[in-house]
Amino acid sequence: MKEFQKVAQLDDLTPGRSKKVSVNGRAIALFNVDGKFYAIHNSCPHEGGPLAEGRLKGYVVACPWHDLAFDIRNGQGTDGGGYCVGSYEVRVEGTDIWVGPRRKV
Repeated sequence: MKEFQKVAQLDDLTPGRSKKVSVNGRAIALFNVDGKFYAIHNSCPHEGGPLAEGRLKGYVVACPWHDLAFDIRNGQGTDGGGYCVGSYEVRVEGTDIWVGPRRKV
């Protein structure tokens, strides 16, 4: 995933909401927190729960299956269990939302 890809428009994702998008065939969870956008791998590393369907509180999303929680800004687990998910760069150009390369931790 070397290039940015358009995945949504601003109207598609109101603040406090999330959406599953696809980039190069990979499922990505896209989040809007107060007008700023974040993207992480959509699959929880525990048992594959869809993080885009999780409960978002501030910058933390809880997996809808078993409540494992992740910081959407960097993909780091917040439960102390060592789990983490990949996070991706997000860019907004006009009304378009683009997801790009995976962030380096």
